Amino acid sequence: MAAAPTRAEKRRLAELHEAAAWLQRDAHRILRKRGDKVPALLREELDTALAALAQAAEAQPADPATLDAACKRVDDLLDRNLARFRKSPTREYIEAVGGAVLLALLIRAFVFEAFKIPTGSMIPTLHVHDHLFVNKFIYGLKIPFTRTRLFGFREPRRGEIVVFEYPYDDDPDSSGKDLIKRVIGTPGDLVRVDDNRIFVNGEPLATRVVDAGGDCGEAVELLRPCPDGSTDVCLFDHPDGGRLIGQYPDLREAQTAFAEIEGFHCRKTRECSGDLAWTSQVRVPLPSEARRFAYPVNDPSWPPERFDPMRFEAPARRYLAEQNKDYPDFRVPDGHLLVMGDNRDNSKDGRYFGLVPIDTVKGKAGFIWYAYERAFWQPNWSRIGRVVHEDADVAGCK
Repeated sequence: MAAAPTRAEKRRLAELHEAAAWLQRDAHRILRKRGDKVPALLREELDTALAALAQAAEAQPADPATLDAACKRVDDLLDRNLARFRKSPTREYIEAVGGAVLLALLIRAFVFEAFKIPTGSMIPTLHVHDHLFVNKFIYGLKIPFTRTRLFGFREPRRGEIVVFEYPYDDDPDSSGKDLIKRVIGTPGDLVRVDDNRIFVNGEPLATRVVDAGGDCGEAVELLRPCPDGSTDVCLFDHPDGGRLIGQYPDLREAQTAFAEIEGFHCRKTRECSGDLAWTSQVRVPLPSEARRFAYPVNDPSWPPERFDPMRFEAPARRYLAEQNKDYPDFRVPDGHLLVMGDNRDNSKDGRYFGLVPIDTVKGKAGFIWYAYERAFWQPNWSRIGRVVHEDADVAGCK
């Protein structure tokens, strides 16, 4: 009975099989592309050597000596007669990696691009630290680093979440950066907001209140398991820990306590338009806090005497509940969109900076591929894989 091969013999045999596979690929590539330049006698000799190599590689059990000799025979024929057409393993590796990088760049430029949510303006649909893919192909192909669109398949539709380049240069925090918001008004739409209710072309969007308590997501980094090892939820005054404010039996009670500290509860509303549905939210002052926030509905200059929906020279919205709830009637002009965040009272959006030119839109939000709340290595599995657009269930909005 033959002795079992040693580890070194197994490794040597694996290396020979790898070399045989590479030599066969190299020889077949040359014969396929340069076969007309190979003399008939050499072609016959090479075919014979390749057949012997294939037989040695497929033999069971494999004979290392025979396989090694067959590899050397093919390598010698190629090296002596067709060296100018050969590729080294290093060159093949570089070309493969280069091709993969080029393909990745093309996909990123024209098809999909990864995007990270930097702020809470799209809560509850998208949270801070959500990572999602953006479909750049659906609205047409654009020349990278320009606003020139080669092919326009269709324009963004009402209710879609879009990523766009901030179109103005007046805000150092946003200029030149990519923002993400939901399309509320498309070209030709007559839009207004009345007491946080959106009207499009004179008709209100179908809505239904789904929650009227808790906070609006501001406390997500302040709430964490209590350090005493219990199942309670603790509220701190700083994302990195800080002072313990309170300890509560569940997350909902902790969120409600935070809302009471802030003086607001969060009202979440289901909204539908066309075939899309989503959830928006606004802050509602608690009865005991209503007097504290009883300021004018808008900035004294809002709306300006000559309302220009294309552009606002100064911020017109305030970030307190009951001060963001109205927006004047206007018609969205051609080539532009009105966008808003789903977190209506904490979103610097079209109500603040004006309209978004369609040629600045980069793509439509797709699905969340990674999400976390506090640390990158602590994934939020409940959000990973979630598609951010929902089909409308009109009955669920009314």
